[in-house]
Amino acid sequence: MRISALAVVVAAAAALAAGGALRNLPREPPRRWWLVPLAVVVLATATVLPVLTVVALVALVAFAVSNLRMMGMAVVLVGLVLNLAVIVANGAMPVDPAAVVAAGLADEDDMEMLALGTARRWQQPGDRISALGDVVPVAALGEVVSFGDLILAAGLADVTFRLLRPARSRSRLAPARRRAARHGRRPVLPTPSPAR
Repeated sequence: MRISALAVVVAAAAALAAGGALRNLPREPPRRWWLVPLAVVVLATATVLPVLTVVALVALVAFAVSNLRMMGMAVVLVGLVLNLAVIVANGAMPVDPAAVVAAGLADEDDMEMLALGTARRWQQPGDRISALGDVVPVAALGEVVSFGDLILAAGLADVTFRLLRPARSRSRLAPARRRAARHGRRPVLPTPSPAR
């Protein structure tokens, strides 16, 4: 999705402008990092078998769950789960025709000629949780996205910014040690009272 890619680029630019750098990235890769390229490959082949979209989303959900310790990853997880839920509930991502027109992708007369791909289909009256489908027009990017996509983009931006921002001191000195360090001497520990 272009909106997710744009969110990552904008967040990276903001982090770098704030003094962040690529060297601030953690030295250890995220847990189960290989699930991300696997999901990308599976999504690329999802045009042959639509169920592969679900497989790819499940892999991304597993990656997000494995890395919940990373700030912002919980938001990424919410976006992925919302998209997965609506696809599983309907067999594909329902697309609102009115949102397609509002995004400037097609006129009402040209809707039938528009190819949605195998993982999407036009919204129908009997769809479940259709409000979570592709119903949000983003004319500036020329696409229609879901609320899950918007949440996912916000989460990816948050994760990206936090990974690249200037590194802060992780050590938490006790107040006595901090005062002692300022004055260039070791902290004096209280002497235990003699046993009676």
